[in-house]
Amino acid sequence: MALLLFWNAQSQENKDSLKVIESKKEILFFSNDGCGKCATSQQYFEDHDMPYTKYAIKTNRPLMYKYVHKKTGGKNVGVGYPLIVYGDSIYFSITKLSATLKEIQLMMLKDGVISAPKE
Repeated sequence: MALLLFWNAQSQENKDSLKVIESKKEILFFSNDGCGKCATSQQYFEDHDMPYTKYAIKTNRPLMYKYVHKKTGGKNVGVGYPLIVYGDSIYFSITKLSATLKEIQLMMLKDGVISAPKE
């Protein structure tokens, strides 16, 4: 019983730490070396002045899996890179990268995080 209570306390602590990170008005971007979709995503963020923090999967795998488990309700699943978090939205194993990046850009515009591009 004590172990279960300890686990719950740890679980709440992990949830609270994720909330602090998510409260930032930027993208959390988990990237892997040699990943083409990761490079494309990063270039898109830079080209569109979308603020982001990049995390190397190699050194941040536990944090990345906290987001995976949050999205999947704790289920273990395969993860295609990159993993992108914006607010409550978590994306991984992305099949339509361009559409997903545009969707995130529109959310950031709506939230006032970025300005509309000048024509």
